[in-house]
Amino acid sequence: MKLLITNIWEVAKREATRMSSRGLYIIVVLILPILSILFFSSLLKEGVPTKMPIAIVDLDHTATSRKIARTIDVTPLTKVTEYLQSETEAMSELRTGNIYGFVILPQNLQTDIFASHQPVISYYYHNGFLIAGGLMQNDLTLILHTLSGGINIQKREEMGQPEDYILSQVQPIQLNTHQLFNPSASYPVYISTIILPIMLQLFILLMTVYCIGIEIKEYTSREWLRLSDKSIVIALTGKLLPYTIIFFIMMMFQNFMLYKVMHIPMHTSLGWLMLGSLMFVLAYQAIGIFCIGLLPMMRHSLNLAAFYGILALTLCGFSFPIDAMPPVFQYWASSFPVRHYMHIFQSQILAGFELKYSIVSYLYLLIFLFLPLTIIRRLKSALIYQNFIENVHKT
Repeated sequence: MKLLITNIWEVAKREATRMSSRGLYIIVVLILPILSILFFSSLLKEGVPTKMPIAIVDLDHTATSRKIARTIDVTPLTKVTEYLQSETEAMSELRTGNIYGFVILPQNLQTDIFASHQPVISYYYHNGFLIAGGLMQNDLTLILHTLSGGINIQKREEMGQPEDYILSQVQPIQLNTHQLFNPSASYPVYISTIILPIMLQLFILLMTVYCIGIEIKEYTSREWLRLSDKSIVIALTGKLLPYTIIFFIMMMFQNFMLYKVMHIPMHTSLGWLMLGSLMFVLAYQAIGIFCIGLLPMMRHSLNLAAFYGILALTLCGFSFPIDAMPPVFQYWASSFPVRHYMHIFQSQILAGFELKYSIVSYLYLLIFLFLPLTIIRRLKSALIYQNFIENVHKT
């Protein structure tokens, strides 16, 4: 056991020396992860998009139309930046990207309201920007329904109808809505909490492949194996240990930004949070070992790792629900550790559910740790023969 620890320590010390001697290591392991965490933490610090520019086309020019325009302007999601004269002019502004939408207040709006007619207020929004369009639709729909209800109540009060009767006619069914686990509809709760791990997993994957592949490319892998007493397990453990420690610290720094600085709800203990973060790092290091073992040429394995890491953004269920995907992609989604880490966050950290609801995700992360065993012999051969595939092609 003492010899084992000594060998791991010697390999780890050698790797730490290599890391400190090359600027690329410092950039990929420290600078870029920190910058990405700070960037995406600050990007959505407001919680939700606010003050999205819209225009008003007031064709009525009455006290009622001006009141409606002021009401739209004071809502937090939208801001009236232009008052235009026609629908054609508003559509031109929408096409140029100066506004996200516009509202048309028709002629005779006030007259039709007082005459108990049913005027139509139209609004147009750019749904090519899905988030902005969806938020604007909900906001404007709520505003106009509220204004319509207020006008209806005012008219019935003037007719002398009792308050209880008015409310029963204006809103026959009263809704009792409960928005669970993210009551403020804050975008960082579901965007930042998954974007940050996805960015970090790219650095973990690529750095794992690179630090092993560069040994093969520069013909230093035999020296590395000699320090580990020719044990590939000791060699990998010692080499990746410094990166494991650094990336685990990056994960905890990321968690600090999420749960302390951005105040995202956390309903689990620090121990479980640390365990999930460590397993996340180890799972992606295991996948990195698998990539370089499967394709022991660094440029090919880096391409494979980058392709795999980028796919996680689409297939982890973050941008599109897993249940709505074709069955083959639903199974494929399970091959990404970030998918299981996201489930741990949603069920245990955010919602505070019992461990039994997320234990399967922990087991999935554990299974990834055994993935290198499938290519361990092939990787050792590559380390011994040093870029043997490329040499075979040359001969």
